[in-house]
Amino acid sequence: ATPEDMRANAEYIRMADEIVDVPGGSNNNNYKNVRLIIEIAERWRVDAVWAGWGHASEDPLLPDGLDAAGIVFIGPSGPPMRALGDKIGSTIIAQS
Repeated sequence: ATPEDMRANAEYIRMADEIVDVPGGSNNNNYKNVRLIIEIAERWRVDAVWAGWGHASEDPLLPDGLDAAGIVFIGPSGPPMRALGDKIGSTIIAQS
């Protein structure tokens, strides 16, 4: 959780068994920082990562990097994310 998350005192933070400190500030410092997410997951020896909505959860480098580290990404793998991020490719997929 970022310092901003902690100040917000959100319910999902109050419900957590453990909270991991991450840098505050812009999303590039935390929730969009794929390298940081993977490093934290490895440091905490997690089995899986769910990245929520938006930010790094839409970056195919996250599932790719987690897979390379032996950590499960709860969400689509990199190739479908890449295909759906391509407007023409996603239209073809949707129509098939």
